[in-house]
Amino acid sequence: METMAFRRVLAGGLALVGGALMLASGYSSRGFLYTALGYAEPRISDLLVGVYASAAVLSITLVEGVIALGGLTVMIGGLAIVLRFVTVGRILVWLGGGAGFLGLIIGFGYSAYRLGGFGPVLGYLPYWIGLAMAITGRTLAKGA
Repeated sequence: METMAFRRVLAGGLALVGGALMLASGYSSRGFLYTALGYAEPRISDLLVGVYASAAVLSITLVEGVIALGGLTVMIGGLAIVLRFVTVGRILVWLGGGAGFLGLIIGFGYSAYRLGGFGPVLGYLPYWIGLAMAITGRTLAKGA
């Protein structure tokens, strides 16, 4: 019983620290994704009309919100795991980490393409570490 409690606290703690790292360094990847979605939003009316355009704009707004709150969502998931709400916590870590991963991959690709190399990508290192900690915490929580 003690090992399960220790594992749960360790998993939640890893997710909390990982989410804090993501939140602290997330601005570097979030900025590009906001810009990309900002360019897409006005062009939607050229492609779609009526309810379909509104639904597409709403979807973009929701994705922006989830990405903006990725680190915070992971931290809340870590706290839920520590407080014995393991399933809810794992779902929150998955949502926040997935959104953060999407933003990071887009930022990574943009840096490699636009800036001509992988040197600027090292600026994302704290974010990668936070994301890895969150995923590790989520995985450890599976058996807790």
